[in-house]
Amino acid sequence: MHSSDTLLYLVRHGETDWNRERRLQGTLDVPLNDTGIAQARQLASHFTALPIAGVASSPLVRSSATAVLLANVRVCPLRIDARLREVDHGSLSGVTMADIAQRFPSLVENDQLTSEAFDVSGGECLLDVSRRVSDVLADLLSWHEGQSVVVVGHGVTLAVMWCAAHAVDPARFGAHVPPNAAGVVLRFSQRQLIESRPVVSAPVEMPQ
Repeated sequence: MHSSDTLLYLVRHGETDWNRERRLQGTLDVPLNDTGIAQARQLASHFTALPIAGVASSPLVRSSATAVLLANVRVCPLRIDARLREVDHGSLSGVTMADIAQRFPSLVENDQLTSEAFDVSGGECLLDVSRRVSDVLADLLSWHEGQSVVVVGHGVTLAVMWCAAHAVDPARFGAHVPPNAAGVVLRFSQRQLIESRPVVSAPVEMPQ
């Protein structure tokens, strides 16, 4: 890695009970379960020896609780940024993926929502999500040039940020949703993406 490169680690929060049930959380504030807390601790241990300058997180508690553990391990600043919140699923909030697939088969593909689902739900549209995460991405690259930062967020918003970094249609987000407590590292040189790869695998599931 060149000393002027910027690394952004995009990682998803630990598991919640609703993640386990495959129930859409969106902006509803569902806390980590015991497995999620264990996953967050294991995720934090991954960054123990890495030169992390800061942690940025969604304000939703499942993300911020994960981020606090990471920031404490690295003894680095934690920034809460509302733009990293999960997409508002509107009328689909709290509904399981199985129920959505049964009621609206066209809205689920490969066990992920399709881009059309955001128009149907009456919640936040995918384009608005893309705009706000693109703004966060630009700010992080400006504020932390030549540094490494962990971004803790949610499945859809992190996948859309991946699309923004790669300059691809946000409708392709479904193929890039990370598992709980896992993610990717994006490497930038002069604010241009030059590498993208998995950074951590989802930790082994803890017994309930």
